[in-house]
Amino acid sequence: MSSKSKNWLLTYVARLLKPGGVAVMTTPNGRYFRNGLPRFSDCLDPSVFEAEQFKPGSEGHIFLLWPDEIRRFAQQSGLLVEQQTFFTTPLTNGHMKMHYLLRIMPESWIWSLENAALSLPASAKKLFMVQTAARFRKTP
Repeated sequence: MSSKSKNWLLTYVARLLKPGGVAVMTTPNGRYFRNGLPRFSDCLDPSVFEAEQFKPGSEGHIFLLWPDEIRRFAQQSGLLVEQQTFFTTPLTNGHMKMHYLLRIMPESWIWSLENAALSLPASAKKLFMVQTAARFRKTP
């Protein structure tokens, strides 16, 4: 499967936008340090992971799309990534069985930890944060 056919979603979004139009995408962060799956670009057939994705008790999403791939696929589709951000720690996302802590920790502690994580250097956020968001603009 070529990288052109892999970025069909962003190609479709670019077709829907007027020049200068904006779209926002959120997705699990493939660069997250606990991601054991290959990069989306390195996977010849991403559908092989679908069976794992939809198993009972699974996280419900596969981590394949890395931040640099989002930028490359956007560019190939005629979109400019104006901003990319990383958010949600494993604590609030429930990874590493930390959801049990959410039941006993005061909510103010949880949000203090989330806010502290947002002040990490960008390189650390790419590794530690579970989600990423990108704002795209269609180039003229």
